[in-house]
Amino acid sequence: MRYRKLVLLLGCMALAPLAATAGDTPDRPGRGEHWAMLDQDGDGAISKAEAAGAPRMAEHFAEIDVDSDGRVTKQEMQAARARLHEGMKGRGEDRFRSADTNGDGAVDLAELQRHAAGRFKELDADGNGLLTHEEFKAGMHRHHGERNQAGQPRPQAPAQ
Repeated sequence: MRYRKLVLLLGCMALAPLAATAGDTPDRPGRGEHWAMLDQDGDGAISKAEAAGAPRMAEHFAEIDVDSDGRVTKQEMQAARARLHEGMKGRGEDRFRSADTNGDGAVDLAELQRHAAGRFKELDADGNGLLTHEEFKAGMHRHHGERNQAGQPRPQAPAQ
């Protein structure tokens, strides 16, 4: 039973990034509505000032605005989403390959358990062998905070 829970937890961890890019929900406006709310001057693009209404967009504005004209067009936003999707897809493939320790192109239960045990130890901050919801959330925030919009590792500040 413990192993089933661990496998379920790993599956949830693998799908968590996809939830961030899910479609419209009742509590989240559609992309078109959100775009219209941000585009206050109605010119069809989002300026840096307008992006302040979307903190993640504002944080990654320079990465999204590939032509550096100070405006993010819908095409630039779609391209940024595509880069993010490709990055997530690549990370998923990397995770699979790292779990497939014998290189046979499949992950058996023993391989999955070894892989999950390592990830579990990373998330279990207090080392008590139990993963609380807070530890799980903190681990996901750390993991996702270490990557930028394009799915690449964020540069880390030098240790002092």
